[in-house]
Amino acid sequence: MAECIKFALVEDQHIVRDGLVSIIGNIPNVEFVFSAENGQAFLDELPKHKIDIVFLDIEMPVLDGIKTFRKLKLSHPDIHVIMLTTHRDPDIAMELIKEGVSAYLLKTSKIQEITQAIQQVMEKGRYVSEFAEKVIFEEMKAPNKYNPHQFSERDVQIIRFICDGLTSKEIGDRLSLARKTIENDRLRILKAYDVKSSNELIRLSILDGLYKPRTNKEILDEIKEKEAASKLRRFSRYK
Repeated sequence: MAECIKFALVEDQHIVRDGLVSIIGNIPNVEFVFSAENGQAFLDELPKHKIDIVFLDIEMPVLDGIKTFRKLKLSHPDIHVIMLTTHRDPDIAMELIKEGVSAYLLKTSKIQEITQAIQQVMEKGRYVSEFAEKVIFEEMKAPNKYNPHQFSERDVQIIRFICDGLTSKEIGDRLSLARKTIENDRLRILKAYDVKSSNELIRLSILDGLYKPRTNKEILDEIKEKEAASKLRRFSRYK
């Protein structure tokens, strides 16, 4: 028999919390572990337990769901986060989807969808609800909102590498371009944003959705993955 999926729930309204615990806890192969009334209470209690998934509300006192998700992502990246909320703001939903929540569900979701979300999150790491799909589709229809200066694909790559903390030489090595070329591109990008420092560039590129902050481990994993792919391509040439 498959091992039970263990979950926690963070919701500030007592009646709603009890109701959701009862509903989700009755899904086959899903086991309730603990609940909390806000994000800080959840993070304080978490070291005592082992869970696979946490359902987070967004609007809560002390520590809201968005801040809780960001803290959890740094301390426990292996725990899947499913936002379960009444918030229909597409900007909030898109921001959280980009930052890596496993699913964004509305509290009006039927039990069948919650069950499907849990299963897909555990199997594939992500579930896209009908609401989230609409949010993503609308963003794709309005690309200028997240690329206000019409940066090229290479420009966006350079922006992301700058935000990751890479030097011009390191960026040049990644893109097979001369250091001088990268420095010229960097100056042009700073001028487009009308800023003078990389710190200002990082702040604005995050606001525009061009860059999502990453952990050092995520950056190193990407480097290793690209190096492995490059070696494989070189090896394939001699087959």
